Amino acid sequence: MTTARKERWATLAGISAFLGGLLHVIALIGGADWIYFFHAPPSVVESARLGTWLAPVSTLLITALMWLCSLYAFSAAGFVRRLPLLRTGLFVVAFICIVRGLIFFPLIMIDRVWLSRLDTFELVASVIWLAIGIFFALGLRAAWKKT
Repeated sequence: MTTARKERWATLAGISAFLGGLLHVIALIGGADWIYFFHAPPSVVESARLGTWLAPVSTLLITALMWLCSLYAFSAAGFVRRLPLLRTGLFVVAFICIVRGLIFFPLIMIDRVWLSRLDTFELVASVIWLAIGIFFALGLRAAWKKT
């Protein structure tokens, strides 16, 4: 695989993380029903309904973290200057996303109660997390070979 092709993975990781952050902002603007739809914890949904600070602050914090991940991916792709601890950052993000994506599958195999509550949203979300984690891992591979 050529270096340019590997940089595409980092670009895809950056776009995915950016869109994830944007989705959080859209859900916040959409209100409590949107936040509920995206499976936020009940306390966050209630905060959105009551207009307290928990929903906007937690949502914007998650958005900022996702956009920071996006910056790291774009740095690996060469769109922004090299960020500090680039490989470490990409590794941590890839690891967290892959674990989040894979954790769903052992749970449904071991816990029949969990399986009975199988939710299409959770399955789709896990697949998306796994894909993004793989994008970051492949982006890390490209960043590793650059140095």
